[in-house]
Amino acid sequence: MELPITITQVAQQPKILPLNKIIKSSDFTIKQLSQNAFISKEDENIRPTEVGTIVDYLSRYVLLADEHAFDVANAKAKQDLIHGIIPVKEYKKLLDQEERLRYLVKDLSDVDSLSDEAIYLATDICAWEDAFRSGRYVEPKVHPDKSTTEHIKMMIQRVEEFFEEFGWPIRDAFFAKTENGFVSGDGDYLLKHTLLDLKVSVKTTMQISWVRQLLLYYTLGFYNHFNKEDIERLMIFNARTNTVFFIDIANIDQSVFEFVYDAAEKQSKINERELRKYVN
Repeated sequence: MELPITITQVAQQPKILPLNKIIKSSDFTIKQLSQNAFISKEDENIRPTEVGTIVDYLSRYVLLADEHAFDVANAKAKQDLIHGIIPVKEYKKLLDQEERLRYLVKDLSDVDSLSDEAIYLATDICAWEDAFRSGRYVEPKVHPDKSTTEHIKMMIQRVEEFFEEFGWPIRDAFFAKTENGFVSGDGDYLLKHTLLDLKVSVKTTMQISWVRQLLLYYTLGFYNHFNKEDIERLMIFNARTNTVFFIDIANIDQSVFEFVYDAAEKQSKINERELRKYVN
C-alpha cells in the first residue's frame, strides 16, 4: 500500500479531501496575463515534468539568486556517494557543473542572455533534484533542443514578469506539516500576504488537485501557525499558459480549513501507524 505522505500525494486523493467539503476550482478568480499564451509541449524534446523542474530551478537561481538552489541535488548525490551507489568522480562532476553554472549566470543582464550551456547544465543538475523525490538517479540521455530551450527561457521570462506585477517573493520556500510530521511538503513562494504555487502545466484550467494543494499548504503551514506570516490570498501561476488563479482567504469559509486540517491530521496518524509496523 502506497501511503500519501507528501502534500502533493494527499492532494491527489479525493477520498481524503472530497469535493463537497472544500472549495471548487470555479471559486478562483482567473487573470490571463497575455493572449494566445499557451506554449505547446509538442515541439519539445524532453518530458513536460522535466521542463517544469528546469523552469522552477532556473527561476530561483537566476531571478532570485537563491544560494540554496543546489541543496536538494547535492543532498541526494552525497547520499548516493556515502552508500557507494556513485563514485567520487560522479559527485565531483555535479559540483563542477554547479560551479560552471554559477560562472555563466553571474553577470547575466536578462533572461534572454541565458546561454544554451546554462540550460544544458541545469538539466543535468535537475536530474539529481528529481532523484531526491523519486529515490533513483537517472542520467539525462536527452538535453533540451533549440525549440525546448526557447520555451524554457520564455517561461522564465514570464515568471520574472509575474513577480514584477504581483510582487517579488519574501520567501522562496516554506515548509508545511502535520503535528507528527507524517504528512508534509515544501511550498514554492510567499509573496507579501500571498501563498503562491508555480506550475508549468499543459492544463489550461484550474485543477482540483491544485485547489487541494493550496488548501493543504495554507492549513498545514499557516492556519496551524507553523509559519508566522499573515496570508490573505492563495494563488497559482501557470507559466506555460501565463495564467493566474487566485482566491482570498476571507472568501473561504472557516469550516473548510477546519476540515482540511482534521483530514490531514487523520491521514498523518494513519501514515505513522502503518510506517511504524515496518520499523518495529
